[in-house]
Amino acid sequence: MGRIIMSGIDQGSVDASEVHKLSRALGLKTSQGKKALVHAMKCVQLLDRKQQDYGPNNIAYSGELGIAVRVMDKCCRLRHILENGGDVQFEAKTDTYMDMANYGLIGMMLENGEWEEK
Repeated sequence: MGRIIMSGIDQGSVDASEVHKLSRALGLKTSQGKKALVHAMKCVQLLDRKQQDYGPNNIAYSGELGIAVRVMDKCCRLRHILENGGDVQFEAKTDTYMDMANYGLIGMMLENGEWEEK
């Protein structure tokens, strides 16, 4: 199978055969579940790239409270984008959603004691 490429800035790509394997392994039955898997995989790729750039300490310093602040910033940005008809220069709406999803994942790792400070 080919590559699944979604629009947006530097969101990476996900191999369709891997999506098929994973969706079967996870027992996904619906097309929405399979589409969500593709988006989740792209979010994890983005999270990994940002960790390579920034490291874990920016999260470790402020913990879950920092996550709450960052998510609120993204919520405010999303509201601004929506109220202004999606007309922004430096971040697509999809980028905002991906960041919000990743902050949720990071928050879960922090809560479970899985965030490494290395």
